[in-house]
Amino acid sequence: MGRSRKKLSDQPFEVDITALDAKGLGLTEFADKTLRVFDALPGEKVVARYLFGRSLRGRAETLRVLQASVDRVEPRCPQFGDCGACSLQHLSMDAQLQRKEKILLETLQGAGLAVSPDMVYAPLTGPLWNYRRKARLSVRDVVAKERVLVGFRERNSRYVADMDQCFVLHDVIADALPKLARLVETMDCRTRIPQVEVACGDEQCAMILRHLEPLSDNDLESLRAFALQTGLGIYLQAAGPDSVRLFEPADFQLDYAIEPLGLRFVFEPLDFIQVNGELNQQMVMRALDLLDPQPGDTVLDLFCGLGNFTLPLATRAAHVTGIEGSAEMVERARGNAQLNGLANAEFQQADLYRETADRPWPDKDYNKVLLDPPRSGARELLAWIAAGNVSHVLYISCNPETLARDAGLLVDTHGFRLQGTGIINMFPHTTHSEAMALFERPINGEIS
Repeated sequence: MGRSRKKLSDQPFEVDITALDAKGLGLTEFADKTLRVFDALPGEKVVARYLFGRSLRGRAETLRVLQASVDRVEPRCPQFGDCGACSLQHLSMDAQLQRKEKILLETLQGAGLAVSPDMVYAPLTGPLWNYRRKARLSVRDVVAKERVLVGFRERNSRYVADMDQCFVLHDVIADALPKLARLVETMDCRTRIPQVEVACGDEQCAMILRHLEPLSDNDLESLRAFALQTGLGIYLQAAGPDSVRLFEPADFQLDYAIEPLGLRFVFEPLDFIQVNGELNQQMVMRALDLLDPQPGDTVLDLFCGLGNFTLPLATRAAHVTGIEGSAEMVERARGNAQLNGLANAEFQQADLYRETADRPWPDKDYNKVLLDPPRSGARELLAWIAAGNVSHVLYISCNPETLARDAGLLVDTHGFRLQGTGIINMFPHTTHSEAMALFERPINGEIS
């Protein structure tokens, strides 16, 4: 017989919090084991209680703060702690930024990279509230409450948070949440709508309604009235992503601008765009400053999406080639290049994890590279990049661990030097962070 597991007490207990883990939970040692405590901060003494459930082993909730951290602030949202969208609203913004920067630097140093203080860029920061212009929201007809809930899922739960407002969603979407819930309550298929996705450009916002059965004429008429009332573009999704179609109004279009450059980008609501529009502009402008494209430069933009970096680079470089895995996004990028009159930007489709050896894009002598890979990083591309005449690599990352891994390879294996790095606070009040790192290859032992 296996050894029986000791039953945990449901009685409260006091603990001292020593640190935060990667997900923003307070760390402590209790009963000779590491315990993770929700909503607790380093330096605090709290009254906690074990949480129960297979996915919650080794976790506890904070019942009361006995000794508060100097970094503790009052969360703005009344749903904080229940809603799963935010995890750090109780931590001051200065402390949030310090924590994210510390994680980045310690992760790079753990990969053997020396990062002196003068190599650390000032954090890019922007609006702290109503910044989120893309999100997937759950919809649930809750019989016990006799109403429909629309929102993010609860923390540690499959249930939908009971929220009539949201302080991180774009204000147009946040204002529409209760109206959307009341709309679904009137629909014939109210039990067959599992989710909505929302996306905002600079002037317009869109909503994609996922429905598991055909909509009745009454439902369609209600949606038309809702579009007129809110000004939202309404898209319908009957099956997979390929089934998404614009419903109302017929001439609806999403776009955003990089204002300092006078560039405009058209996109569809399911397209990948950076969630924080203000931070995206700052990030693009810093990328230009760091990579410093010159009139004679030929630049390669890997994982280019709809051209968010490619087109700004093309305003200064001789030629820019963007490579992207999605054929649909490549077409969108080409359309955006044409829209902005940038004939020196071209785009090709390729699976960058499999096709670099064959290089299905034009064989040019690229001297600068920008890459913005997914969380898995870009290890597979580094040897190919280093084999050319590339002098500078600007790496934009949403995962400090894979950034550190790839940075170590660029430096130790391929002869580049890390010139600088810094965080981009794309998602305030969450543990998620973006980062940027510039690498330069010495010429005759010298950095330019």
